[in-house]
Amino acid sequence: MNAFCHRDYRLGGPILVKHHASRIEISNPGGFIGGVRPDNILNHGPAPRNPLLVEALIALRLVNRSNLGVRRMFTAFLLEGKEPPLISEVGDAVRLVFFNTTFSATLRQFVVEEEQAGRMLSTDHLLVIHHLLRHPEITGSDASALTQRTDREARETLTEMERHFAYLDRGGSGRGSYWRLRPTLHERLALPGQSSRDSRLDWEAAKTRVLSLLKQRAERGELGLTNQDLRQITRLGRKDIVALMAELRAEDAHIAHPGLGRFARHVYHLTPPGDG
Repeated sequence: MNAFCHRDYRLGGPILVKHHASRIEISNPGGFIGGVRPDNILNHGPAPRNPLLVEALIALRLVNRSNLGVRRMFTAFLLEGKEPPLISEVGDAVRLVFFNTTFSATLRQFVVEEEQAGRMLSTDHLLVIHHLLRHPEITGSDASALTQRTDREARETLTEMERHFAYLDRGGSGRGSYWRLRPTLHERLALPGQSSRDSRLDWEAAKTRVLSLLKQRAERGELGLTNQDLRQITRLGRKDIVALMAELRAEDAHIAHPGLGRFARHVYHLTPPGDG
């Protein structure tokens, strides 16, 4: 119905529905109008190409006046643990792809239980959970692109999922913050193949993050990081931090040993010790 009421009837060619084993593709003549793009379509206001046709379909109760169709499509797939639809502009046509991916009864049951407890999951919440079942972490900018919200709105959603819903753990601070699914929730919702995070990849990601932060602080002339800072940034325990920093010092001579004491700091020297 969306393709029928939004196609450009000045262009030749039919609405196409292609059924593959792995996906269904629907395409209709006519590109996006009114400022709508694939990266803002979730939240953009209505921009009907054929307003009289839309009014007729609304009167017949075949489409919804509230411009909820795209979000409903996304939510319907995300509720079942499936990949969200892919919307793109190809030449002078709009293409919509539905992927044939694995259904997750566990996720569907989780959403039902949360609704019964008074916690209603929005499309944005589901997009974040879907992402974190397939990636180790998400940043504010990641969430902004994913939900098609401003950076501030996306961070508010992540903070809500952390503090109110208790779905996420937060690492880092300020603009360097990132969020991860809480381990118990990840284990509950993960499908086969997602059930265990690759600890080595997580370890290497933590090293990369720490090294980047140390370099940034050195370049800005700021103090280094204490072990407590590092535990907050990486969500690793005390012993893991000691081991991680020992690896980094062995790999990069710019990083100095922090010394002893609670307030000892790991520092990145722009000129390695011994180079004058």
